[in-house]
Amino acid sequence: MNYFLSRACRPVLIPLFFAGLTAAMSTAFAFEAGTFNNASAVGDAKGITTGTGGIRIVNCDQKVASRKRGVCINQMSAADFKALAPGVSWYYNWSSHPGDKPAGVDMEFIPMAWGNHADAVTGLRSYLASQPKKPHAILAINEPNLKGQAFITPEQTAKLYLAIKEVGNQFKIPVVGPNMAIGSPTNGSIKAVDPITKQETTYTFMVPFLKAIQAYIRNAPFEALGVHTYEGIGEVHWIVDSTHKDFNCPVWVTEYAWWKAPSVEEARQYLIEATDFMERSPAVAGYAWFKERAKDNPKISLLEAQPGKLTPLGEAYVNLPPHDDDLYYRIPGKLPAANYTAADRATIRSTIDEGGYFLMRADGGGSTLDYNIQVDKAGSYLLKFRVAGAGGKIELLKDGQLIATAITPDKKDWDTVQTTVLLSAGPQKLRVRYGTIGQCLHYIEFGQK
Repeated sequence: MNYFLSRACRPVLIPLFFAGLTAAMSTAFAFEAGTFNNASAVGDAKGITTGTGGIRIVNCDQKVASRKRGVCINQMSAADFKALAPGVSWYYNWSSHPGDKPAGVDMEFIPMAWGNHADAVTGLRSYLASQPKKPHAILAINEPNLKGQAFITPEQTAKLYLAIKEVGNQFKIPVVGPNMAIGSPTNGSIKAVDPITKQETTYTFMVPFLKAIQAYIRNAPFEALGVHTYEGIGEVHWIVDSTHKDFNCPVWVTEYAWWKAPSVEEARQYLIEATDFMERSPAVAGYAWFKERAKDNPKISLLEAQPGKLTPLGEAYVNLPPHDDDLYYRIPGKLPAANYTAADRATIRSTIDEGGYFLMRADGGGSTLDYNIQVDKAGSYLLKFRVAGAGGKIELLKDGQLIATAITPDKKDWDTVQTTVLLSAGPQKLRVRYGTIGQCLHYIEFGQK
């Protein structure tokens, strides 16, 4: 359970009167996860070409910003924005105004209506009306269930949500929210009479709070929900999967970090695993690391004090690849193992091997990784696997058929094994299958013979 309490944005709460709730409730609420993911191709790097069927084709060494990946910020310089932009496609700052984003930086601002104060809705509406290009989402209500944040009852949250939803409907923008703390201590939790149980309730867990909101909005579904997580990797998996299952809507993890990570290296490994999980999870439509600079916990910061200088966590965050099924890598080239589209029983880890950041480790015999490649010229290719760890077979399959096999040595240090493979021209999907638990793969190099 997450009882993290510290946040940066704390406006004074002022009672707000809401009108037109019936009209807001009559609007269709449901959006699929794909609506959020594909509404805007923000953050795509230069060098992408479009192939048959709308697929995107890039070189193997091309960096592509994730459409899902964002960052929570208080303040960033032009150099900071430029350092993060190659891998981060959006940001928010707990307000409805973007701050000082420099011109020419391809990073989308997503506004938030933070809490129940006088200009939450009017400020949001004013900002959106002034923008020729609208954001692809609106964030609504920051931690209504946690003292020190929005901290309002489920009934007040429902009224505010519907008012924000009315603005979203006006501009045809889906609303993500409320954005919830998973849990809170008893003395930091909101109390109210629950509309379902009819009992006075102390909401120490987010799910009863959200179900109470739904009761007030006549059980209309949420378009998407935001959650905040600050414990280890297990909590990320649990809260994403359980929220998606309980509420059947896209999940945005709008704050995450391992607050109590013992070291920078362990915080970095958490970032790598959590981000990679959310990147490939169909339940997750967006996520944002907390935060650009965490002054009271610098080991989780993405940026050093020096403007534009990434921390080890920032380097990892910017360089983690997306796992988009429409993204194909052109060969010949050196394809990083982490640039997969689907993984089964394989875990991402950092590596100090030359020329890369990440490896993929087999968690079981028969673990698989799927890849999209674009072959411009049919023929025989020299296939090199950069490997370490346990020895065994490593196989390449196409359409379920084995097309190449190599034997990897049992050794701690990195080595390269090779074989040949015959490939037809055009876009195609390949599968790498590990033979042994503990095998590690850094990259696959395709070279024409």
